[in-house]
Amino acid sequence: MGTPNSRKKVSLRDIAKEVGLSVSAVSLAMRNSSKVSPERRKEVLDTAERLGYKKDGRIVELMEHLRTKRDDRLISKVAVLVPEIKQEELKRFPFIRRILDGLEEQAEESGYGLDVIYLEDLKASPKRLKGILTARGIKGVIAVPWVSGVGSLKLDLEELCVATAGYSIIEPMLNRACTNYLQMMDELIEQACRLGYKRIGFIMTYTRGGIGHKLFASSFLFYSMLIEESQRIPILPRRDICEGKVKEWMDTYKPDVVISSEMVRGMLADLGYDMPKDLGFASIDIAEGPDYVSGVDHRHELVGREALKLAVADVNLNKTGLPENPKVVTVDSHYHSGETLRRVGEPIDIKIRSAVHNEAGE
Repeated sequence: MGTPNSRKKVSLRDIAKEVGLSVSAVSLAMRNSSKVSPERRKEVLDTAERLGYKKDGRIVELMEHLRTKRDDRLISKVAVLVPEIKQEELKRFPFIRRILDGLEEQAEESGYGLDVIYLEDLKASPKRLKGILTARGIKGVIAVPWVSGVGSLKLDLEELCVATAGYSIIEPMLNRACTNYLQMMDELIEQACRLGYKRIGFIMTYTRGGIGHKLFASSFLFYSMLIEESQRIPILPRRDICEGKVKEWMDTYKPDVVISSEMVRGMLADLGYDMPKDLGFASIDIAEGPDYVSGVDHRHELVGREALKLAVADVNLNKTGLPENPKVVTVDSHYHSGETLRRVGEPIDIKIRSAVHNEAGE
């Protein structure tokens, strides 16, 4: 009896013989083509699974490319939908600009063009937007985040392959590429502890209820559980961010380092804090501020690249509409040392990411 590794590899020809179709018809069915009836497609897919057929992803991608006319290969485009802001406002939102840069770089490498559509400039209904995409022959779509927090994408997704960047679009559930927010806050807190900071404060600038808000808060609250109660500082919520309440919070809890956004850093500077001399500061997104600020790099460009890969993969496999099992690709952040944090004492042994450490073989 042969071992699993010695068994003959199942081919499309084997499946065709089993279901009584031509190899080309089986190939169409495997690509979810509408040229094959839904019943026949299901029969082919069920048979392929039963026989243990495995696709070679590299061959699938190559064949999809070769099936396309040469002229079409040069002009195939992916639409990028930018909600809430007009094109002229883009410079105010560096994280959106960086996502677009990543999308553009990956599109060029993948042989696609981008059709960037600013929805506030277009002022089109969902029905008209779908008509525009159809008229332009666009199948792949990337939706970039809402700048104000969370939102929804109102668009008929039939015959479209849609992915999004970030957690902002919560409805419908799409394939998405995101920064690893939990790792990001863990890393900032651990870095502050390594530098000897003992009283870490967090001013939350993310919209309540969003994934970023929840993950940042989860990490900080977990850290608070690991330290003495006397050292715990409550999170200052977004609704209380104004100069008066920030000053009151600083005077009451006396943090020696603050984790927050560029807006809050400016507010602290206006209150007279010299960073890092008087106070350490770590930014939750260095894309917002000057290079000398310490903090984390969300790697927005890489998020954009991964989002485009998700959409293009579905285009190649003709997987349109809402994904049955939405995927989330997380991108690791990078710590940027900057100049607004400094060593203030002996390292504090707080390891949030390895509170419980197991080793293989134990």
